[in-house]
Amino acid sequence: MFSYKVEGMLLEQYNDHLKLSKSFDRKAILEPLKETFAADNFKIDEASLSYKLIDDQLFIQGLAIENEEPKTVGFRFGK
Repeated sequence: MFSYKVEGMLLEQYNDHLKLSKSFDRKAILEPLKETFAADNFKIDEASLSYKLIDDQLFIQGLAIENEEPKTVGFRFGK
């Protein structure tokens, strides 16, 4: 499991009843995180991602799965 603090993504007061954040590209935010995990032979399970606000700060939480080597099947032919 991981929790990733997205720097610079804060809710800011718009009026007495509303807070807003600037717009962001979800895929662009995930790219550095994917690279970090790829260096350790892991990948992000994108179906597990959730976006949370903690004290007006955006966090992305989810699961990272270890990359498995593809299994090869060999066939031997002979008489």
